[in-house]
Amino acid sequence: MLDTSTPNLARACDYLLGGGASFAADRALAARLEALYPGLRSVLFSSRTYAAGAVARIARGGVDQYLDLCSGLPTTPAPHETAQVFRPGARVVYVDRDAAVTQHGRALVPAGVRFVAGDLAEPEAVLASADLAGFIDFSRPVCLLLTLALQVLDPGTARAVGGVLVRALPPGSYLVATVAAGQSGLPDAAWPGGLSSADLASFFAGLDLISPGVQEGPGDAGARALCATGFKPGPRTAAVRHD
Repeated sequence: MLDTSTPNLARACDYLLGGGASFAADRALAARLEALYPGLRSVLFSSRTYAAGAVARIARGGVDQYLDLCSGLPTTPAPHETAQVFRPGARVVYVDRDAAVTQHGRALVPAGVRFVAGDLAEPEAVLASADLAGFIDFSRPVCLLLTLALQVLDPGTARAVGGVLVRALPPGSYLVATVAAGQSGLPDAAWPGGLSSADLASFFAGLDLISPGVQEGPGDAGARALCATGFKPGPRTAAVRHD
């Protein structure tokens, strides 16, 4: 049974994004978080808006597999909604370590979209999950989404996790990543002093950054996410890439 009395960060963020998956305890948490982090709502919108645009471009380019790690709840426009506009058969997997999020998330997504349990800090286990086997085909291009995700890990772990995930992507794949810049970010950020453009760029080792590279997402000045998209080159991928 879904616990509606205990506040949940993912549902609080869903509320701040205008979603309908929150309860009174979550809305109270959202109000407390906004008081502590005045830029939180703007950062969430900035990240979500950038990711939606990136997924739309990548789906138009032909990619029909999406893996969203540390996903939270799929607030509209969710990756599966955006991808399936252009690729109706697109397969999308959301992964989150919070059991309350995965339980609630499964009730929010349509057939053909999966919501599975997994910890971003254990990328090998996520990639080996039976829930991905036979559903996401790693012999074909995949779009990996890490939106406001890597900053919940300490810097060394985040870079190691990013490396494992990038190496697992086949040629023709994409990484879409966002982080909250500086001190304007999220309550669970683990980076002393916040994140910089160079920090975000470091997650794209082995990938070609799509022009214009690391950029600020849409939103209010001083409270935006830093965003970037990378492409994994390889044989016969030149025609796949879409800047």
